[in-house]
Amino acid sequence: MVRRIGFWSLGILGVLVLASLSSVWMLLPPEISVPQRSDRMISGVAIWNPGEPLQPNQTIFIKDGRIAEIRPSRPDDDPPICPGCIAMPGLIDAHVHTPPRLALGNQRLFSLLYLKYGVTSVRDLGQTDDSIAGLQADLAEGQIAGPRMYRCGPVLDGENPGWPSALSVFDTAQAVSTVKRLKAEGANCIKTYTGLPKAAFDAAAAEAQRQGLPLVGHTPHAVNLRDVSDFEVQHFTGLPYLRKPPPKGFDYRSQDVSAMTEADITEVIALMKARRISILPTQANQKARLTASDRQRFPPTKGLGHLPEFWEQAWPMIVAHPETDEAIANDLNGIAAELAFVGKARRAGVDVLAGTDVVMPYVVPGESLHLQLAMLTDAFSSTEAALAAATQVNGRHVDRGRIGRIAVGNFADMLILRKDPRSDLAAVKDWSFLMVGGRMYERGQIEAEVKSYDAHFRGAYYESVMNGLVGILASSFSRNESH
Repeated sequence: MVRRIGFWSLGILGVLVLASLSSVWMLLPPEISVPQRSDRMISGVAIWNPGEPLQPNQTIFIKDGRIAEIRPSRPDDDPPICPGCIAMPGLIDAHVHTPPRLALGNQRLFSLLYLKYGVTSVRDLGQTDDSIAGLQADLAEGQIAGPRMYRCGPVLDGENPGWPSALSVFDTAQAVSTVKRLKAEGANCIKTYTGLPKAAFDAAAAEAQRQGLPLVGHTPHAVNLRDVSDFEVQHFTGLPYLRKPPPKGFDYRSQDVSAMTEADITEVIALMKARRISILPTQANQKARLTASDRQRFPPTKGLGHLPEFWEQAWPMIVAHPETDEAIANDLNGIAAELAFVGKARRAGVDVLAGTDVVMPYVVPGESLHLQLAMLTDAFSSTEAALAAATQVNGRHVDRGRIGRIAVGNFADMLILRKDPRSDLAAVKDWSFLMVGGRMYERGQIEAEVKSYDAHFRGAYYESVMNGLVGILASSFSRNESH
């Protein structure tokens, strides 16, 4: 359950920094050189779109950031940049949140980490502040090294919204006008949240469809899944509650998923398939959150070393974690039940997307998607199916016909790999070349930039300033919570 304190604490943090420090610039990370977009020929590669056969010895032509032509390689083609390598679509994380601008430097850090782990597109599902539109533009224009970004803008919620940046929407007229405004402001999707009234949800859904915007989010408590169609369910909201109301104060509970019978599961999956409802589970997020519950039993991942230390003080102000052995067991059982469900749902023809809920506790940008893919590999009994979720399936839902496949007309977003990824997720993480919209990065460049960012964000000055300010806010938050 997201605490209403949300990200205002980070906003106050930024205000304090800007107001009290004359050397704010010292908190900003070094600039990263972004390659120019260039037309090029990539010859002598095998093309693999997960879910499709491998196409050996192909040449890809890139023009204006898109794939202009694909054909078999010829002797007079340009020399291969990676002889015998495999080209596959870049990974897409379909569920992230972006740090607010005043978490100084972290928007650039998160963007760089996505590239490190082979993520070439992300979709922000609920902005932390209004700087996200500017970040999206900077990434598109090559001002910042990072992935392609899509965004929903602020989430639509009801009274007492769970996110401080959410929009409270109470009636049909307001829902329609809000969707129209978000579309005009460049939103790529509409996200609903738990407290949205049913009439407002129905109106927002209809208007989103008229505007050509995907409808995604938490199934509102006032809405039964039977009344939903053409909707992308986040997590497992709404799924266990066809015949009983959701619990107050929770989006959903792990034990309610675990309690679903085979008959319940069969009914829900049939409903989802008939009404074109897809699902975006985030078990890597659920598992990572347990680090706050028992650090020895659930140690943080290696990627945590790339994030500033202040996040460990900020996360408890954003979201709660299980605090008892019973609650931990409920979450672990729930994760297992959820993975079993999505495996059955995919086999039945329901789209299962890949996402992570980045900015939640201990969820490291990029790294967390690989952890989620490992879980989906087990759930689907197939590495290829998991990678298809993070490429082709995500692409259809995020930006159909433009991302998620290496195909003529699509954006030139791809990974070039020396090892075969078809049965080895680690091969994807170890990419040699990465391209976003015709901008080519070499692995050595990204590793060097990550190293420089590690030195900055884990440096004595950044840590002393940011840890001190967040510590003050955390102490204030703890006192307020105790009352």
